[in-house]
Amino acid sequence: MDYTLTRLNRPLIVDGIYTIHYFEYAKDFAYSGEFHDFWEIVYADKKSLVITAGAKELTLQVGQMYIHKPNEFHKIRCDGTSAANSVILSFDCACPELMSIAGMVINCSADEKKLMGKIIAEATEAFSTPLGASYTRVMEKAPKAEFGCEQMIQLYLEQLLILLIRGNKRSLPLKSAPANETLLLRICEYLNANVEKRLQFEDIQKEFGVSASVIKRLFHANMNCGIMEHFTFLKIDCAKQLIRESDLNFTEIAEKLGFNTQQYFTTVFRRVSGMSPSEYANSVKR
Repeated sequence: MDYTLTRLNRPLIVDGIYTIHYFEYAKDFAYSGEFHDFWEIVYADKKSLVITAGAKELTLQVGQMYIHKPNEFHKIRCDGTSAANSVILSFDCACPELMSIAGMVINCSADEKKLMGKIIAEATEAFSTPLGASYTRVMEKAPKAEFGCEQMIQLYLEQLLILLIRGNKRSLPLKSAPANETLLLRICEYLNANVEKRLQFEDIQKEFGVSASVIKRLFHANMNCGIMEHFTFLKIDCAKQLIRESDLNFTEIAEKLGFNTQQYFTTVFRRVSGMSPSEYANSVKR
């Protein structure tokens, strides 16, 4: 029996990337602006950002995205009161449908946010260039990168753009989240709200009335880490924000976030971020 190969239609192809960044800004950060002949995505990951696109100034809230079309002048800044984090992706793509989502503030869905996270995770493996390095002109490839990570970046980015284009045309009501996603969201909100406390695993288990095995499976399946490790990440992320936007010294920050000593805080900070609090503070100032 003869078979006929079906060639798959690919209306959107990402030809390559220029830069992939994950920036952590000080509260008074401001970039003077640029324009270039390729696409750029700006995503607000922590706190709000103020962007300029052409002649208009817009505020991106957490979880919102803006796509700059080629040759559009753009710049970015913080609001002067809160430190913020952003994802910046610049790439080549000839799909004309991209124009339908350029020039608007987009509220990203849960799936689109997950894809942003996957792109950053793969980029960390694929490139030796630090994702927080400013004024990057070329992404240096890591000599011992995981198999296929560059292609995964392309696939995730193409999937993200397709979802964004579909979402712009879609008017159907959103489906309710599965029960496990709702539980995960509730626990994450609880951890964020209590980041300054010295929570134990048992405290969280008691708060939500679920078994330890359920919580462990939930976090390892969705966050790729244990719940207490995730709580530690939140504390260090909060510490970074305090370093960038407050006048507290390291001892005061350690005490505020429930660390027994500044020395232990420094040890955990270095383990999570790869640098000491003072090295991080200096890098932000630079």
